[in-house]
Amino acid sequence: MKHFLKSILIPLPFLLLIGIIGCDEDISVLPNDETTDNQSIKKSQEYASVLSFDESSISKVDHIFSGVSYGELIKEHVRASIGFGKNAERKYQNSLSILREEPKIVESLFEIYQQLPAEFYLYRTMIVETLKQMKSDASLKYLYNIASLDIPRDTEPENPEIDTRLDEIIVRITATEGIGILAKNKNVAAEETLKKLTNHKDVSVRQMAVRAYLQSPFGNIERKIKELRDQLPKDEYWYITTKSTDIREVEHPEMPEKFDIKITDSKDAPKIY
Repeated sequence: MKHFLKSILIPLPFLLLIGIIGCDEDISVLPNDETTDNQSIKKSQEYASVLSFDESSISKVDHIFSGVSYGELIKEHVRASIGFGKNAERKYQNSLSILREEPKIVESLFEIYQQLPAEFYLYRTMIVETLKQMKSDASLKYLYNIASLDIPRDTEPENPEIDTRLDEIIVRITATEGIGILAKNKNVAAEETLKKLTNHKDVSVRQMAVRAYLQSPFGNIERKIKELRDQLPKDEYWYITTKSTDIREVEHPEMPEKFDIKITDSKDAPKIY
């Protein structure tokens, strides 16, 4: 599976513990503090939301691809994105190169994104990731359109295996990452857009926007940090920094030598929905 899919499926409690912040093009952030209560942490222990990909979901959205310019090309890229095996990375990179040659590809990607049902979180994330990987100035307005939206409430509050709010956060921060790449490539409008996103209602998006804003090549870092400290609440000062965390230096929790596994007998067969 491709790098970006691995990154979005990292168990969120792991991110909660170490707060990894990337220094290159991909910048990972902590989840929203509004979603890190006991219920959300429990729900994300084994992150298993609708971020799934199978043939049935492909058939449900096939008409969306076929009705858009470059749709078939984009659909093939989606398939390459989830490929695995010896040549998977090469095929994925080749597919990106082909898409980048099309001058109107970002418009088609956004058109597909708009038509995808809200519950198709993996598809939506993959399309936004592709939009991000185009690294095109033309994608800025589309990425901002996606990143700036508020995070809706969890639509499956009774389901312990699904947290749709976390899925929506992933979509937003992926778009913010894309804007960060444009700013890093000296797009002034992208940096101004990141500054706007530092006022987003969701702390995850704010954090991503702050880190990308500080990593852009424009302006004075000290002045930027001061502006952000004047703008943001004191309890969020911790992420107003250009420093990154080396995972190798993070203290890992101690694991018990022996696990106490309780086995219960049940005559009821497990239900598969």
